[in-house]
Amino acid sequence: MDWIFNVPIKFFEYDLAEFKDKLLNFKDKQSIVIASDRLLSSCNLKSIFDEFDNIFLINESIANPDIHLLDKIMSNLSFKPELIISIGGGSSIDLAKAISALFKYKDDLDYEKILELLKTKEYLENEDFIPFIAVPTTAGTGSECTKWATIWDFDNSKKYSIDADYLYPQESWLVPELTSTLNPELTLATGLDALSHAMESYWSNASNSYTRVLARDSIKIITKYLPLVLSNLDNLDYRKQMLMGSFFAGLAFSNTRTTASHSISYPLTMKFEINHGFAVAITLFEVLKRNWGCIEDKELFLESFGAKNINDVEKWFKDVSDDIQDLNLSSFGVKKEEIEDIVKLATTGGRMDNNPIIFNEKEIEDILINVF
Repeated sequence: MDWIFNVPIKFFEYDLAEFKDKLLNFKDKQSIVIASDRLLSSCNLKSIFDEFDNIFLINESIANPDIHLLDKIMSNLSFKPELIISIGGGSSIDLAKAISALFKYKDDLDYEKILELLKTKEYLENEDFIPFIAVPTTAGTGSECTKWATIWDFDNSKKYSIDADYLYPQESWLVPELTSTLNPELTLATGLDALSHAMESYWSNASNSYTRVLARDSIKIITKYLPLVLSNLDNLDYRKQMLMGSFFAGLAFSNTRTTASHSISYPLTMKFEINHGFAVAITLFEVLKRNWGCIEDKELFLESFGAKNINDVEKWFKDVSDDIQDLNLSSFGVKKEEIEDIVKLATTGGRMDNNPIIFNEKEIEDILINVF
């Protein structure tokens, strides 16, 4: 099989002190910095950014960035940045990618123009993008490894992907201490998100021998250390291991993309505001069961889970989420009669058709009923 492994990013691992020193190397650049007030305060970063000569600080807690937020930010920017530094979860890194891709069109941007750019993908011709550095604060999204970002249009119940080869981060910095403030719920959700990337990459139509090795390594790390970190949230070694598990998953799915569970998850987040990690994890086992006959190297997959059969995989999900969050639709307030509406929005191109089995609406409905 011919395949290409293409993730042109420089990755660095720092402790918190090294990370702060590294930031100061860029103080002379005109920069956009994305970092929440909570993060600035908890990690004592404000004094670092006070030394920057010219900075546009986006200090909101970013969750599911939408067109209105992007429009507001672009309207308030008064200079062209030389660099974007995004310190946060996947949503913050996605926002950095969107700014990088669309800044060229800033003078004409409004809600309708952004929507047009997302639909036509005119930004693919942009050669004047802004380089950026990604610093993940969750061990989950893998956005620090990919060239795409999700931007939401909640007004029209739509999700758009910005996707361009130039949107790989210039550098990604892995700092385990930055993940240590996550509470149990977010630690679980982001850990399950990373696991979903590894699992879906493993059975993706684009899976290959190399990506399956990365996915298995990720699964092995996450299934061991997610329960451990949930039992001891302050353990930095466990946090570091989770960050590496997420990193390997990111490398895997940056080459293969995700599949049916991600496709079904998008309306769950859009309509019911279910955290993305939980929205994906809800259907993972049901999708696994249906894909099982198409999965290569099944024994190695089970071995990475420490499982004898796929029922052991289901048991792991139940055990790890016990006492934190039930992984079913009803626990998130979804009503049975709303499943029909979810089904209509659950097929996303590039995700559902990347699954070894393309589920029709009846099969998607069955999956959702089984996880109700």
